[in-house]
Amino acid sequence: MLNDSITTIFVVELFLRFLGAASKRQFFAEFWLDIIATLPVFRVFRTVRALRLLRLIRLVRLLGVMSRLSSHFPAIFRRGAVDFLTITGLLLMAVVFGTAGMTIFENAPRHSNPSLTQQAADSGDFDMEGSFWFSIYTLLSGEPIPNEPKTLFGKIVTVFLMFMGLTIFAIFAGTVSAFMVDRLRTEGRVIRMNGLNDHIVVCGWTPKTEVILREYRANKTTRNLPIVIITETEPDHINADIEKLPNVFLIHDDFTKLSALQRAGISEARICIVLADTTGGRSEQDADARTILASLTVEKVNPDVYTCAELFNRSYGTHLEMGQVNEFVVSEEYGAYVIAQAGMHRGLINVFAELLTYRHGNEFMRMPIPSSWIGKKFNEMLSELKDKKNAILVAVHSEDDSMQVNPENHTFEAGDQVVVICKGSLEL
Repeated sequence: MLNDSITTIFVVELFLRFLGAASKRQFFAEFWLDIIATLPVFRVFRTVRALRLLRLIRLVRLLGVMSRLSSHFPAIFRRGAVDFLTITGLLLMAVVFGTAGMTIFENAPRHSNPSLTQQAADSGDFDMEGSFWFSIYTLLSGEPIPNEPKTLFGKIVTVFLMFMGLTIFAIFAGTVSAFMVDRLRTEGRVIRMNGLNDHIVVCGWTPKTEVILREYRANKTTRNLPIVIITETEPDHINADIEKLPNVFLIHDDFTKLSALQRAGISEARICIVLADTTGGRSEQDADARTILASLTVEKVNPDVYTCAELFNRSYGTHLEMGQVNEFVVSEEYGAYVIAQAGMHRGLINVFAELLTYRHGNEFMRMPIPSSWIGKKFNEMLSELKDKKNAILVAVHSEDDSMQVNPENHTFEAGDQVVVICKGSLEL
């Protein structure tokens, strides 16, 4: 009666889901297994009571819930969370299925034929507790322990348990082996963050990260600086070519945490780049919130670090400005500018492609002016620099960091810095 009552509740639940489903076809595609499992409640289907065991497969849905919560696990569990959850789910399902199956099938002959009672007792007690331990022993040993079942369906359940035992062991061995290989592969890249200083910290791993790393390695002034990347992305998903770059190190952690930034030596860093990271299904708004939080934390810990943050929405830039963050870039916006200019001026994109990379051709450089420039005009030094250094003056940054691009009438003063276009290294 208790079983039929619970099954009736399931039937009512499925009926209400059917009434509320927007698509009936999708309802049957999703809940066909539940429908079959509830059929034995009706008298016409009493001969297929074994179908009730199909309800145990609903335990697999628990894996989805645990997988969504895996982001809150410690890093050592998070790296193999899916595999460990799969092993746990299969183990749980096999034990419950085996316990229920052996209890139902091996006890059926004893109730229907009292003459088999002694024989059943001699072959093992398959009540709930006995069936549970039988399932555990069979899963771990790979053979029916303590005794073989006597019924056909009992033997089928036993074979299922033996097969599941082999499968679970294989998955577990593969998971542990992969974890150990990864640890050995990355062991040589572990460094003492306390010894780092004047280095670069990159927060987040996106398709832009690899480009940024290669640009810093191509630039003469940053070529030899250590780079520490803080990311939650699994190391296996990061391009293997990055490991070939010198002095590039990974920290598998959340870059919004103060502890992760401190491990990266943010208090001694020269540059910090915070990327808008949408991995893990985050929305653009969530990514901007994380960028703001990490950038403000970096500035609070080390006001001297030069922080550059990436945003999706320019309106959030006021938060970074109030927090004294040095620069922020709205990447999607600048990408749209480049596309618009490329459409209006044929061939202009090739100019951008050359100037914005240090790996080939000409590039932008910002540098302080020598004392000999003080008091001279911009146009005067423009022609002199082109004639003597084959470089082009583009803009001037005053001591208060105000900027003028191609000024009409500017006289250089102490503290000015200039932006030039040149090929290779340049000394003014």
